[in-house]
Amino acid sequence: MAKGGWSGKPTDFALEVEDDTMVLFRELCEQASRGVIYRAPIDTSRFLANNNFSVNTPDETFDENKRDPSRSITLADARRAMAALKPGDSFHIVNTTPYGTALEGGHSAQAPAGIYGVTFNSIKEHSGS
Repeated sequence: MAKGGWSGKPTDFALEVEDDTMVLFRELCEQASRGVIYRAPIDTSRFLANNNFSVNTPDETFDENKRDPSRSITLADARRAMAALKPGDSFHIVNTTPYGTALEGGHSAQAPAGIYGVTFNSIKEHSGS
């Protein structure tokens, strides 16, 4: 222990660390969400709109008629899920569009390298991991 001891309560320090951790976690969730949203092909916007964002439990729903050519609804959905995050939570981004695997494999001129893998690698590179 340093001379003089703590200038504040250890519990205050723990809360500060928790707050800082949540800020970083939300930033990473934002990067991941924006990555899949802005890398998703927008031809019909069905794949894009069926990116599901949830806390603690994956949302594996699919809506054949869902569209979002502006990307704004999907981004708002992601941010709504992020706003609900608490310490210890997990953040899920899931897309069960039937042709999603083909898109991830590069079968789109708009996303020739895929969507999810490219986003993950970009975040990993950005964070220095």
